[in-house]
Amino acid sequence: TLAVTFFEQPVLAARIADGTIFLSMRDLCAAVGLDARSQVRRLRADEDLRDGLQRLRVTTAGGPQDQDFLILEFVPAWITGVNRNRASVAVRERLRYLRLFSIREVYNAIARTAGLPEGPSNEIEDLEDLQRYDLGIEALAQRQAALESSQDRAREAWREHEQRIRALEAQLNQPAVLSVSQRGHIYQLVQAWAQARIEHEQVSSATAFVGCWGAIKTRYKVAKYEHIPSQQYEDCVDYIKRAYLRMTGQELRLPDSDGA
Repeated sequence: TLAVTFFEQPVLAARIADGTIFLSMRDLCAAVGLDARSQVRRLRADEDLRDGLQRLRVTTAGGPQDQDFLILEFVPAWITGVNRNRASVAVRERLRYLRLFSIREVYNAIARTAGLPEGPSNEIEDLEDLQRYDLGIEALAQRQAALESSQDRAREAWREHEQRIRALEAQLNQPAVLSVSQRGHIYQLVQAWAQARIEHEQVSSATAFVGCWGAIKTRYKVAKYEHIPSQQYEDCVDYIKRAYLRMTGQELRLPDSDGA
């Protein structure tokens, strides 16, 4: 697993054995200001998107837990259909653009397949040409079916690619920014800190997580927590632990990162 920034907040990503990538629904919903439980129910009720949901066991501040994750390929389809009123202005605008972009791209893909002009529909000169539109939809559906049948081969190729990438990363390890293990440790500390805020300040999960991550990014003047310099790792850990101690009166104890 690895926490990566989506919609301005760290989101836990996990890769399963066949190479497929999933994102934490809890973190995605916190970033956009949504209730994770209701969104998971919504996904389970969707006959298409529910195929992208999976329960994965991941390490959290409270120990190993089963959490809901959504396959990466389905995130745009899900996120463009959510209520974005509670998201920040920047995230709302980004989601709005993504939704409009998705609409245009799907239309253009069908138009290309049907041999029709892309772009505004006023580019189509003859209404009779619309008879080809349905053929374009059918052709795209057939193409998708063929793509799904080749997923096993694609995933095997990805596993080999990932092994090569990991070998290169080991050779080109750059200590200038946080290592993967350091990022993971900070992520777990923030999970515990945010949970303490939920319990002691009676705030929503989204408010707690956004507040904690926002404080860290402000303190270290970074847009993403991945950009925190490695030399500030210990300071960041101490900062989170001090905040937790002030709030709860108890020390925050987690299995320590090796700092590698």
